[in-house]
Amino acid sequence: MSMNFGREQAVLRQQLTEQGSPERVAEQQSAYGDGVKCLGATAADVATAAAGIVEQFPTMGRAQMTAFVRTLWGSKTHELRAVGAAILVTRVELIEPHDLAFVEGLLKDGHDDDMQARLAADVLGAMVVKSKRLWKDLQRMAKSKSVQLQRAAVRAAGAACGAEAGLFERFAKFAGPLTAVQDEPLQRALDAALVAASAHEEAAVRAFAAEHDRAL
Repeated sequence: MSMNFGREQAVLRQQLTEQGSPERVAEQQSAYGDGVKCLGATAADVATAAAGIVEQFPTMGRAQMTAFVRTLWGSKTHELRAVGAAILVTRVELIEPHDLAFVEGLLKDGHDDDMQARLAADVLGAMVVKSKRLWKDLQRMAKSKSVQLQRAAVRAAGAACGAEAGLFERFAKFAGPLTAVQDEPLQRALDAALVAASAHEEAAVRAFAAEHDRAL
């Protein structure tokens, strides 16, 4: 079945608007500000909508998927962006290392830290597991002035270290300086990454934690 991006986006917008409530719209706009539009739908509504797209278009390829997600992201609508993120996570096996710029753009431009965390761990993290050469990009992101990219680097590295042994040394190379950054979500991400890595390399993780005065 061919996919008309404009039509599918319009259908999603109508569906999620009907499922929303004025109270939730007000709550979301207070949390996310005026930079994005909110429809008031729930996370469950978003998950169902994303699953419907994946089911409706089972032959969706990498190029079509990333283009559709770009369309949803460009809408600057919270729920449509969330649908796009959920589609990427569901079909993450389609993402290739050369999609890094695309994924990094989503991570830098995000408005919802929970959504950013999911993209970083489940999409960027999977990319890093697939291609070790992307660790140099995590190092670059960790040195960025963007705290969103710093969080993404840590979350992706944590997912990779939790999935595979022998990666913690790469993480430790850029994680040390981040322990001094005054950003609570970043510090929580660092702690979560250390816990994930300790499943494979507990001694190295404990040494890192002791060096940087962190408790596991």
